[in-house]
Amino acid sequence: MAYAFPLSHGQFMAILPIQDFSFDLPEAIETSETGGGEILRADLGTRLWQGEIGLGEMTPDERDEVMAMLDVLRRPGASFMAHDVRRPAPRLDPAGTELGAAAPQLLSVASTSRDVRLSGLPAGYALRRHDYLAFAYGTNPVRRALHRIASPAVAAANGQTAAFEVSPAVRPGWAAGAAVSLVRAACKAVVVPGSVDPGRRKGVMTTGVRFRFQQTLR
Repeated sequence: MAYAFPLSHGQFMAILPIQDFSFDLPEAIETSETGGGEILRADLGTRLWQGEIGLGEMTPDERDEVMAMLDVLRRPGASFMAHDVRRPAPRLDPAGTELGAAAPQLLSVASTSRDVRLSGLPAGYALRRHDYLAFAYGTNPVRRALHRIASPAVAAANGQTAAFEVSPAVRPGWAAGAAVSLVRAACKAVVVPGSVDPGRRKGVMTTGVRFRFQQTLR
């Protein structure tokens, strides 16, 4: 049966023997300098998550599993769910056990689009800088928002947080009550065309496989 996109964590990222990894939210700005030495900055559009994955030594079986799925993702329209493997869960709950069966939701977004509030958390549940949250928004297509937390927050007795800042700014289309992922919070991503290095075979092992990826809002 043909794969449905985006590929889930189990279908792709879980099978990767990741050796080195980068994950970033680069600026989408243009700069220029005036005659007086002032640096002007202009917004060029949407900030998108991007990164690079380098894989460790792979046995023939491991290589075959990985390369077959990379072939799938090099097709037009193919995508997968990507998360920061260095921070798969909140800093103070690295295994996600304190979150347990709680069902966090997006409570509100400030008019600045930078501050959010959550509900549905265990009382006292703490979020720290560099934790991630993700939620679906929009229709046709449904998009996936991924945000990195920039200011700490703690859930009150009713499970709600005060407002805290996230990056990037929340895009239009969000809805109060949207389910929020805090563990393995992910965005929809595509493999950057031309970025796949199939590596080299040394004896029976394959080394040097790597590729770049970028968030997609489609």
